[in-house]
Amino acid sequence: MTDFVATKTIWEFINDDSFVRVLMGPIGSGKSVACCHEILHRAIKQAPNSEGVRKTRWGIVRNTVDQLRSTTLKTLFDWIPPGVWGVWKASEKVFYIDVQLPDSTRVKCEIQALALDHPDDVRKALSLELTGVFINETREVAPEVIDGLLMRLRRYPSMKDGGPTWSGAILDTNPPDQDTHLFHVIENPPENWSIHVQPPAILNFEEYFQQEGVEPDEEDGTTDARGNVWWLNPQADNLQHLDPQYYPGVVPGKSQDFIDVYLRCRYGRSLSGLPVYEKTFSPDFHIATEPFTALKSANYPLIVGLDFGRTPAAAICQRNTSGQLVVLDELTSENMGIETFISKKLGPRLGESDLIGCHVVIAPDPAGWAKQQIGEVSPVDVIKAAGYQVVRPNTNDPERRIEAVERVLLDHIEGKPAFVINPTCTQLIKGFRYGYKYKVNKQGVQDNRPLKDEHSHLADACQYAVLVADNNPTGGSILAAHRRREIKPRSALGWT
Repeated sequence: MTDFVATKTIWEFINDDSFVRVLMGPIGSGKSVACCHEILHRAIKQAPNSEGVRKTRWGIVRNTVDQLRSTTLKTLFDWIPPGVWGVWKASEKVFYIDVQLPDSTRVKCEIQALALDHPDDVRKALSLELTGVFINETREVAPEVIDGLLMRLRRYPSMKDGGPTWSGAILDTNPPDQDTHLFHVIENPPENWSIHVQPPAILNFEEYFQQEGVEPDEEDGTTDARGNVWWLNPQADNLQHLDPQYYPGVVPGKSQDFIDVYLRCRYGRSLSGLPVYEKTFSPDFHIATEPFTALKSANYPLIVGLDFGRTPAAAICQRNTSGQLVVLDELTSENMGIETFISKKLGPRLGESDLIGCHVVIAPDPAGWAKQQIGEVSPVDVIKAAGYQVVRPNTNDPERRIEAVERVLLDHIEGKPAFVINPTCTQLIKGFRYGYKYKVNKQGVQDNRPLKDEHSHLADACQYAVLVADNNPTGGSILAAHRRREIKPRSALGWT
């Protein structure tokens, strides 16, 4: 039998004691194998009772009997075979593990196989008393089933045997579709949940170059149904247990949705609308691995894109010495006027040690130049009264704003992205990945304008910053401006 060797992500997953742990990754990444070993790991770590027996009881769940038999149990028995570790009783659908450890204690672990496909199947679990549960391919299991199983934990062994040393759930899954229950739980996990995400199985050219520092061999690329070329990720999990041609053999003819979910470890398409930047934003390429820090130079001003309304939002950006436009930070609010936002949010943030001393230019929504009916004061007047320099973006047309962002998303500078987001900008990243999407009407027809929601405010703010950066006094695109700066730096005093 091949030895089990945990990768970095799987090692972190196994050594996490959270009540619920999710291991999310592409097909073939060793998720199920890791979970099977985790059952054995926890069974061995259970404290022995007064008789020296380490007692645990697990449920293994899949949505159908056929899948449970042909995939989940097959994986379990490949690594923990009956006859070596214990006895499988098919009539009971229970695997009884019974082994003696070198310290003379015995491990007695019951593993019950359960097919739970529908919310009504929760009743099958009502009488269970479990130490742990392994939910295989969780994206296919109803949320009511998951919730029902979580209520059956911490019930075995009984307190007369010392109670469970650890009790909880382990869930493995390919990325779920956006806007599903599991998607929202993974994106906003409860405090006793932890999420472990494996590397993608394949990379595009830019991602491969950024990660490995060398260009991939053209002959090793594989083309999908849309003509996109992909390369095997050398840092993908479980490669040592796969045929070298496994992933390259899966790619040909596959749709973008399949590539994203099963190979790229990305969420499936939302039924509520197409993400605006779906074809141009790549998380592995455009999200910085380590946060950038601000440059305190008049030649590199902070460009603060600002969206108004009762939910003001700001994207704090700066072009660095390499010519990249970096989103350094984000600010959001709820039910707040612009004066309060500036005094309570923006001002204090710009006064913190990492930003103080930077020259600041505000790039607000062009609608902010309109005077209010009461008081004849515009939002831009409020910004100027607070002492900030203001630059007007050259358009408020959503289509042109989106095009401006897509231009920098598609651009690169010596193999690096021309546009990059600090990993701390979590809300903005969610918008770029899936939240900022086109509106769909009741007939299912997609509008050409994005939906106005909690993701659109930061997205709009970022667009205003990009428009100003893309039309700065040095002229041209960010890449062109980078080349000009090598010849003649320009002072921020030229901004109007």
